[in-house]
Amino acid sequence: MTDALIHHLKEGAPAALGPDDSEFSVSGQIADAIIASGLTDRPISDLIEQVMGRLVQAGVPLARMMVGFRILHPLFDGMTIGWTDDEGVDVEYFQALREDNPDFTLSPFYWMIKENVLELPLRLDQDDMVDKFPLLQRLRNEGYTGYYARVVSFGEGPMEVGTTDGLALSWSSKEPEGFSARDISIMQQILAPLSLALRVMIKDQIAKNTLNAFHGPLVGERILAGSVKRGDGERLTAALWYSDLRNSTGLADQLSVEGFLELLNVYFDCAAGAVIEEGGQVLDIVGDAILAFFPADVAGEEAASTSALRAALKAQERLAAAKARQCPCAAEINFGVGVHFGDVVFGNAGTRERLKFGVIGRTVNEVARTQDMSKLLGQPIVATDQVVSRARSEPGLRLNDMGLHDLRGIPVAKRLWALRQNLQLSPANGR
Repeated sequence: MTDALIHHLKEGAPAALGPDDSEFSVSGQIADAIIASGLTDRPISDLIEQVMGRLVQAGVPLARMMVGFRILHPLFDGMTIGWTDDEGVDVEYFQALREDNPDFTLSPFYWMIKENVLELPLRLDQDDMVDKFPLLQRLRNEGYTGYYARVVSFGEGPMEVGTTDGLALSWSSKEPEGFSARDISIMQQILAPLSLALRVMIKDQIAKNTLNAFHGPLVGERILAGSVKRGDGERLTAALWYSDLRNSTGLADQLSVEGFLELLNVYFDCAAGAVIEEGGQVLDIVGDAILAFFPADVAGEEAASTSALRAALKAQERLAAAKARQCPCAAEINFGVGVHFGDVVFGNAGTRERLKFGVIGRTVNEVARTQDMSKLLGQPIVATDQVVSRARSEPGLRLNDMGLHDLRGIPVAKRLWALRQNLQLSPANGR
């Protein structure tokens, strides 16, 4: 590629329009549809499906499209939405979008961002530049001929590697002649409204991801729905779940900061991971304590109670598996779980400037005290009669009646059950 061509590509100059102004009409109609779709709360994939359908109807010979962008997510670095004429829309999430990853650095988008090239029109069956990028070689081998890529920055400056303020798009064709000047002109004219709609949707997705990661989807959905004022809330019935790491103070003193954080993450993977696997909501992580709940308003009391008990067993099974594979941290980890059932207030409390959305009420105190009893009774899992009486009898569970016990700060004694694994529930086993 010549220096003059690279300079032209960096400028991102639009292709000149021909004398037929029908391109304006086509692109204008598509732009109006994009704006209308962007004003709704529909998924990004729906927008892409609609835009691609309209472009094809307008005679643009598209066989493939891809838009990629970075996201704020604890598990993934980026997200792509692809479209092909035979399979429709497909969404993928990616990790390791770093400069030590050759799959990323050998992509045409990485080169465009590093070289500040805004657009890249290529004939895949003719241009030598295709040989620089494995992706373009693969597309050429699959019969694609035309390729047109754009990098869009959401800020005033150029897009940089690692930023979430921008996106990259590419269109591909299998037409023998690739894309015509009219085709590229139409794609260029819809780029601004499409990028604006995608920017709004991406920011919305990032907000959802962040809220879900730090507060859980149940809280995140309510915050985004407008429950942001002090006192906003509702009463819910749920199975509550509480775990606590044994000897956490001693472990924190013995280990380095990095070592203790690694240990905590293994513990959280065991305990909170089991809750999520069973469909529960991790509401709060305070130090080494985990508060979770299984709402009964949709699934019902029996399903919520059963899932909470299963999650307690799976948490201990995950820890046992980690110890069996000789995970370095697992040998030092032991934790107790308390499971309870009751009504809670689910909402906002705090000062005007600093609010906390969570569960409040006597049931929350009772599940924490139930977990305390797991240490006193020498049992890894202790459940109250309120949750046990509502749960289904299932193979693999064993419940032993531990009798009535006074819980610290709770005026009425509770009947407690010890929950163990690998034995089928039966009346002979206590239930």
